[in-house]
Amino acid sequence: MFCADWALMFGFCGASLRQLRAAGFSDDALLRSPAPAVLGAVSGTFAALVLYPLDFVRQTATAATGTAGRPVFAWSSIPFGACAFGLFLRPGGADAPLSDRAARALGASAVALAAELPLDRAKIALAGGLRNAALVT
Repeated sequence: MFCADWALMFGFCGASLRQLRAAGFSDDALLRSPAPAVLGAVSGTFAALVLYPLDFVRQTATAATGTAGRPVFAWSSIPFGACAFGLFLRPGGADAPLSDRAARALGASAVALAAELPLDRAKIALAGGLRNAALVT
């Protein structure tokens, strides 16, 4: 997961939640399972589609795999978004103590990173293999 993916995903998810609330959806309806995971997957797909033609990091990092000069789709953004937002967003979460929210954020991030790692060819290429990428992640 690179910075642009995360920023686009986070922005799309926040803007979508704001628009859905304005359309009359309650927080309970928006944060009831599986809605956060679906919204996260859609946000990940949005980020991957927007970055697809411009993703020079993935193009450069995966050049050794025979894809030099061609855009590489960020498949890993989809499971990352589904896991990160699906596990973090839940009813009453904003009212929880800071320590609970931090623990939930760390747990959601760990699961999301584990879910996206096998699909992130750029990270694997930059780290020199799946084992190294897992250690660095």
